Amino acid sequence: MSQILLEDEEKSEILKEKVTQFVESLSKSCWLMAISSPTVTLHFDVVGKKVQDIRDRFMQFTTQQTVATTAEVGNGCVLLVAWPCLQLENEAFLAKGEVVVASEADVK
Repeated sequence: MSQILLEDEEKSEILKEKVTQFVESLSKSCWLMAISSPTVTLHFDVVGKKVQDIRDRFMQFTTQQTVATTAEVGNGCVLLVAWPCLQLENEAFLAKGEVVVASEADVK
């Protein structure tokens, strides 16, 4: 698919423009997070923790299929961070993140 886009000059220019806009927007967002006072961080470090222990900053991302447990992650524990928590340096948070939890039928 990308080869087709790159062969067509008009589509290639549009693709370059869109990617450039995305990178500029991402860079601006990261810069603003870094220079804000207090600093805004993306909080990912919850894999393996019980979902009940992080309910204040993360919500469970629902899937249609059962998510199997692994040797490192047991039932009711975070398997994957789908979206990080936006957190201020002083521990307050701006937005909840979303996590995929290893199978536990009634995690509430």
